[in-house]
Amino acid sequence: MTQTAKEFQALLKAVAKGKHGSRNMTSDEAQKALDFIFSDEAHSAQVGAFLTAMRFKGTTVEEFTGFARSVKNHSEQIELNHLPGLLNPNGPYDGRKVSLNLNVGSALVAAAGGVPVLLHSSTGLTPKRGVTSAEVLEHLGIVAFLDLEGVKAMVERSGFAFIHSSRFSHGIEKLRQIRETLLYRSFLHGLEVLNNPGGAKLRIIGAAHDHFLERFARAAEATGEVRHLLAVGGLDGGDEAPLQKTGAYEIQNGEGRAFELDPAAYGIACREKFAPLKPAQTAEVIFEALSNAPSREAEREAIIYNGGLRLYVGQKAADIASAIKLAREIVNSGEARKKLDELAAPPFSGK
Repeated sequence: MTQTAKEFQALLKAVAKGKHGSRNMTSDEAQKALDFIFSDEAHSAQVGAFLTAMRFKGTTVEEFTGFARSVKNHSEQIELNHLPGLLNPNGPYDGRKVSLNLNVGSALVAAAGGVPVLLHSSTGLTPKRGVTSAEVLEHLGIVAFLDLEGVKAMVERSGFAFIHSSRFSHGIEKLRQIRETLLYRSFLHGLEVLNNPGGAKLRIIGAAHDHFLERFARAAEATGEVRHLLAVGGLDGGDEAPLQKTGAYEIQNGEGRAFELDPAAYGIACREKFAPLKPAQTAEVIFEALSNAPSREAEREAIIYNGGLRLYVGQKAADIASAIKLAREIVNSGEARKKLDELAAPPFSGK
């Protein structure tokens, strides 16, 4: 047995002693533990035991920070440092199952407003196996499985691109089969939310529970990749804020604050979440909403609201109210639809 394996065994024992007997790891220990899990030396039983132990213990900010460093070291990065305004809006890789996924529409609004956007997700992941950005983009006619060079060229050319996790997040992807057998969420789902392949300093992330908002935000900050970040209590734990009051945590220039997001404060009517649709139907809704179809006014309001949040984090407006006003102008003028047409190959017909 190697020294690395012995060190992992000691860490596994430390975190697997139950809720009251376990201890938290330092960020360096967490990084070493995940480095081992990503290695060929790790046995699937060890991986499953560690993921289960951490689920019961809970993951601290320090541990998330160390884990995030490991994920980055086991991923391919896209060199986009020449795009300081790059925005990384990212929801869970297992998609959306109980609400309509309009995330792509909001991202297109931001891109049309001059904010470079790099989206990323996976497909078919447990436990939700929900509708992901990748699936919606494909039905909109936008390529979702480009290699790294293609992604870089696309975001440089058009201000928008998507990268599938299978193209860059090799460490996490290596554990897909084990995760399929566990059938429950683990800290890996949080790491996917924190993933940042383009090194963006402008970020919007989501969490299913309010107590994760500051935890995720602070972990992202600790990686050194935050200039302006907004964490929202989003739909399905994603980065799309509901048309209802929800918790939020913001970090801007090193200053953090918790607050409540209320769409009514910005002239957006509150309403219950939209029912989920299949990827093709979801794409059609986004297409019609960005085309200003009268029948999609409610969905368009959701896209404008979240597009505004992205423009705000993308530093295109001084405050959220001004950013939402800008988002409305972008959609009403047809600029968001033009961005969709520019990206689609072949153009999406809406049929």
